[in-house]
Parts: sequence; structure tokens; C-alpha cells
Amino acid sequence: MTDASMRRRADASIERGLLLKFVAGVIGGLGLAIACSALFVRLSPGGLTAASKFHVAMWIVPPLWIAVASAAFLFRSSARAFAVLALVNVAAFALVLLCQRLPV
Repeated sequence: MTDASMRRRADASIERGLLLKFVAGVIGGLGLAIACSALFVRLSPGGLTAASKFHVAMWIVPPLWIAVASAAFLFRSSARAFAVLALVNVAAFALVLLCQRLPV
């Protein structure tokens, strides 16, 4: 194998890994941001009827989503990014369900 063909294969592998990390970050980040917004609404006093809480809950989502999507590139592999973000999403939504079951 020539040096150029090995370099092309390595570049393709890196590009595929980056694309999959991006997908993992976007999908996992959206779920996690929505779960964090729901936890904010549920755990802070007043529910959605409190003044401006609806707007704060709505505007929490984009910065958290961007932060998680950006942090997904720090994982060693795309498989690890998918696994960790899936586990964190399951835990976050389990916490949301648990908080819904608690008496107000």
C-alpha cells in the first residue's frame, strides 16, 4: 500500500467518526436539553404558572443542546458517544418520570 492510500483511508475514518459524533451529539443533546428543561420546570417552585418560567424553560434548551453537541466531539469514538449520551438520556428521563410521580 502506498502512503497516499493509507492517508486517504485514515482521513475517511476520521471523517466518518466526526459525522457520527455529530449525530450522537445532536440527537443525545436534544433529548438531554429537553429533559433538563422539564426538570427545571418541575423542581423549581410555581410550575409553569410562575412569571416568565415558561420562557426560561424554553430558552434553556438551545444553549444546553449546543453544549452537549459540542462536547460530543471530545469522546474517543462515536460508539462511546452514542452509548454515554443514551445512558445519560435514559437517566435524565427516568428522573423526569420520577419527579412527575412525586406529590406536589
